[in-house]
Amino acid sequence: MNITIVGGGSFGTSIGNQLANNRLNKVTLFVRNNLQAKEINELNTNKKYFPNTRLNKFLLASTDVKTIEKAEIIFLALPSKRIPKIIEELKGHVDKNVLFVNLSKGFYKDGFTIVEYLQGVLDTDNVVTMKGPTFASELINNAHSIFTLGFNSKSQYATIKKIFTDTNIYIDYTTDIRGVELLSVLKNIYAILIGIVDAKYNSPNTRFMILTKAYSEMRILLKQLGGREDTLFLSCGFGDLGITSLNDLSRNRTLGLLIGKGFYRNESKKNKVTVILEGLKTIKIINKLLSTGIKKRLSLFTKLESFFSNKETDFDIYFDLLLDKKMKTILTYGTFDLLHYGHIEILRRSKELGDRLVVGISTDEFNKVKGKKCKISYEKRKEFLDAVGYVDLVIPETDWNQKIDDIKNNEIDVFVMGDDWEGKFDFLKKYCEVIYLPRTTGISTTKLKSIIDKND
Repeated sequence: MNITIVGGGSFGTSIGNQLANNRLNKVTLFVRNNLQAKEINELNTNKKYFPNTRLNKFLLASTDVKTIEKAEIIFLALPSKRIPKIIEELKGHVDKNVLFVNLSKGFYKDGFTIVEYLQGVLDTDNVVTMKGPTFASELINNAHSIFTLGFNSKSQYATIKKIFTDTNIYIDYTTDIRGVELLSVLKNIYAILIGIVDAKYNSPNTRFMILTKAYSEMRILLKQLGGREDTLFLSCGFGDLGITSLNDLSRNRTLGLLIGKGFYRNESKKNKVTVILEGLKTIKIINKLLSTGIKKRLSLFTKLESFFSNKETDFDIYFDLLLDKKMKTILTYGTFDLLHYGHIEILRRSKELGDRLVVGISTDEFNKVKGKKCKISYEKRKEFLDAVGYVDLVIPETDWNQKIDDIKNNEIDVFVMGDDWEGKFDFLKKYCEVIYLPRTTGISTTKLKSIIDKND
């Protein structure tokens, strides 16, 4: 298998060094510097990055673009800001069937991941991602290491698994490519925070208190930005957050330590930190993508965003403000016959307003009172709602007058209905907050029923 790794830095070199252990792989680092290529090929060293390490003798390096043309698999191991320029230069030399593997971490404008950028500019879905709790300095010394592979097809998974045979790299996997990409940048944000806390307090109790809160916020951000919650429990999630937050080899943790000790100053142009700060740009991009309601649930994130955007000189931690948060319970009602995208959207947006979502669903008997006839029975509609991840509790709606009792009995903080009911439930404002959400355009249960009736 012809494998080309674009990028001869520490990470590209360490991955290539492992891949070269599999004698079925022909591995070449594509580099810009002829002297670097000559050193790797003749001396089996890359002393700029690993001054005391002898590389695998089967690992090659080249500056020749023909290396790209012959590649069956191309790994990208570059700083994210360099990828667009390099890809524009190389895309005319890439075989249409090549498999791209993104090792780089970053976030582009409007929330595009690197994989999404590559899929668009290369007009291909043959792009996968690999992220995990792995330092290049450990991997080059043959430490057993794990990555999460985010992939589209079984053939992609089989190919990646095959080329890593006989290496010390292991793979867990998911089809949630966006989630893997998101977590690789989200963990940098919270690694900065853990570094700050460790520098200020040097306390395991305090460290893991904040780490627990950080993990919770990453879950919210992952779901909000389009990833799947279960991806958080793979090596790209829990593992990568741990290694990046708690190990001093981490560049973002190092930044946090500098901030916590007072050695980093936002206002100082002369005081440039040499650490590569992936997290800083990410914070700005993500902040623009979040609603005000979501930001209220992200006290750690908003504190760090404020520190950088307001150019604060000291990072003060007020634990009462960061951690003491009242659970907010949301209540909504509906018939939820023929469960569709519009229903899911209003449930999603309702859940975003708080921590727990209670849904009242009209019984068959109550529907008769309202003059409605459902296609699906109450028991089945309740079963469907119970299976929706946004819903925490389903209760029966048996009459018009139960809402005040439901609010009191379930300790409701926010009552939510569609904006077609606007003003009709304002009498509940003496018991809780009342919000009317816009309906999803283009779809409704009535419309679906008319389509079904026509086809009957």
